[in-house]
Amino acid sequence: MKTFVARTILGTALAVAMGVGLSGSAFAQYGYYDEFYDQGSARQARSYGYQSGYHDGYRKGRHEGREHDPGDVDVRALNEATHGYRRWMGPAEAFRDGYRSGYRRGFRAGYQDVNRGWRDRDYDDRYRW
Repeated sequence: MKTFVARTILGTALAVAMGVGLSGSAFAQYGYYDEFYDQGSARQARSYGYQSGYHDGYRKGRHEGREHDPGDVDVRALNEATHGYRRWMGPAEAFRDGYRSGYRRGFRAGYQDVNRGWRDRDYDDRYRW
C-alpha cells in the first residue's frame, strides 16, 4: 500500500514539474516573442495606418457621397498619409502604405453607403487616383 501511495505522489509531482516546464516553453513560443505584437514592427505600423486611413477615407467618402462628387478625394491626405501616426507604431513608410490603402477602401465604402445606386462603372475597383 505504501508503494502505491509513493508512486501516486511521485507521478503527480512529475506531472506538475512537466506542466511547469512546458508552460514556459509555450509562453516563449506564443507570448512575448510574437513578431506582430513587438513594438514598432512594420506589419503593426501598416495595420495602424490602414485603420486610420480607412476611418478618414470613410468620413470623406460619406461627405462626398452627400454631395454626389466621387472624384473629390483629399489628395493632400493621400500624399502626406501621416494622420494619426506615432513613432511607437513602427516605420513611417509602412504606416503611409497602410494609410493610403485604407483611405481608398474607406472612401469607396463611405461613398457607397450614402449613394446606394452608385457603382464602379467599369468594375475594376479602381479610381483615377
